[in-house]
Amino acid sequence: MTLFSGLPMNHHRSSSSPLVTVVMACYNSERYLREAIDSVLGQTYGNLELLVVDDCSTDSTVDIVQNYMKADDRVRLIQRAARGGRPAVTKNSALEHIRGQFVCFLDHDDYYGPEKIEVLAGLLQENPDCVAAFHDIDLVDGSGVFLSRYLDGFPREAQDYLKAVSGGVYVCDDRFFNFQSVHYAALHTISVMIARERISAGCLQFDTQFKVCDDTDLWIRLGLEGKMIYVDRPLASYRQHSSNITRDLLGAQEDAILCLLSNFRRMQANGRMADMAPLKARIAHYYSDAGWAYRRKRESGKSLLAYLNAWRWSRAPRHLVHAAKAFLPPRES
Repeated sequence: MTLFSGLPMNHHRSSSSPLVTVVMACYNSERYLREAIDSVLGQTYGNLELLVVDDCSTDSTVDIVQNYMKADDRVRLIQRAARGGRPAVTKNSALEHIRGQFVCFLDHDDYYGPEKIEVLAGLLQENPDCVAAFHDIDLVDGSGVFLSRYLDGFPREAQDYLKAVSGGVYVCDDRFFNFQSVHYAALHTISVMIARERISAGCLQFDTQFKVCDDTDLWIRLGLEGKMIYVDRPLASYRQHSSNITRDLLGAQEDAILCLLSNFRRMQANGRMADMAPLKARIAHYYSDAGWAYRRKRESGKSLLAYLNAWRWSRAPRHLVHAAKAFLPPRES
């Protein structure tokens, strides 16, 4: 990986290649920030800008970014006047300042492979009917040691929704929204590039009602905007470490339910009825899990309501049995 040299640079920007904006949200990000920034500035694709938005960091994050700004005119910084708190608020602060035709995202503790932007930007240029492109990623530990692939097996699991166009490159058809709603969001924050002029006004916005699923919600919504390209090759690395693991598991479950309910309403509105049954089953499953989590926290009223919602979505009698036990102390296995 290219390390920051501290020497001033003014990179040539080809007028024939679209400008790509990379958005990076930061809060007390000093530990891994240099590696993340270096991975953007070291891209084989030169016509890019890095737009960093800082959510009132109290460490050296801003100083680090400002040093890069002195050395490379592709780096820009937005400093929020007050803490946004949620990732969606911070990222939305950057969206109105984007200059690029294409936009992608990088978390401050992750990093790109050197060809990531060149590969995706090239595919979007070659396929003007596609609204976004995404790729597989490597999952690594805090030291950057490889753990696994994020989308291992995805082309097989999603084969009914994909069309192979060349070696390791696929086009997702217009039913891909259904796949992501029912199974899982294949797009990841650090894997996607969006052709923002090809999507509807208001689509490129993170929903601030979510605590942690704001990005998942956006990636699923993109499936309603048009076709997308998938590259079956890891072009970025997602770092798994103690600081970025979601500790509020119940909050994440509540977010997931909100996201699934939104997807159900969108399916109805767009006449996408084929996958309604498995989506209902998935909603019921998440409500049931939330019911047990509430019961363990002795929040009996919420537990009862969650189990009743699970029954409403599936009509499975077991959820009524669990609902009847909502006010009893949980028995740990």
